[in-house]
Amino acid sequence: MDNVLAKPADLCCLKGAFHSGEATGSTIQIDGIDTYVAKPHPNRSNGNVLLFFPDAFGLHINSFLMMDAFAECGYLTLGVDYFLGDPVTKHSLTPLSDPNFDFESWKNKHLKASEEVAARWVKAVKTQYGTSEDVKFACVGYCWGARFVCQQLSADGICKVGAIAHPSFLKESDVFYLTDLSRARLTDPYEKWAKEASFKSFVDWFDFWMDKK
Repeated sequence: MDNVLAKPADLCCLKGAFHSGEATGSTIQIDGIDTYVAKPHPNRSNGNVLLFFPDAFGLHINSFLMMDAFAECGYLTLGVDYFLGDPVTKHSLTPLSDPNFDFESWKNKHLKASEEVAARWVKAVKTQYGTSEDVKFACVGYCWGARFVCQQLSADGICKVGAIAHPSFLKESDVFYLTDLSRARLTDPYEKWAKEASFKSFVDWFDFWMDKK
């Protein structure tokens, strides 16, 4: 029996709000797939690559700002559009209250398709960015993207370390095959602190294991 560890994404996953800010990265194509690239300053680069697997909102301002922040910590950060231009936000900016948006249909459309896109993308990323033995890969996944982190930490993956937040679609089998260590209201001082502390813990976790020989 493959027990469920994190239930499928549901309407609760669509709560939250969009942050404001100016993204500093750029969008390129990797094997025909839109990819957001956030580059670290040359003086701060650690030479490693971070794969960013987004939530159901896909590549949007919240994701861009998060990826830019990882880049500021030294990681060349790559975010994949595994919805191929069809994130939740394409259909509605208020998915929880929009009677014309069918989340179940959207979810069923992309559940398997996003896995196929992600697998193709990771393979292309490794070919393009993993040419040196000195380059190591880390990954981070939010909600929809959490299971992709588990896949990349299995024997078939390319990542040395990963981190997830509020996962969905996770089963025991996703964890069994791991071979490597495996949104806040910014006006609220506590939630702002929790967000920043969580982010810092991700970076510290990556840095610790990337420094291991």
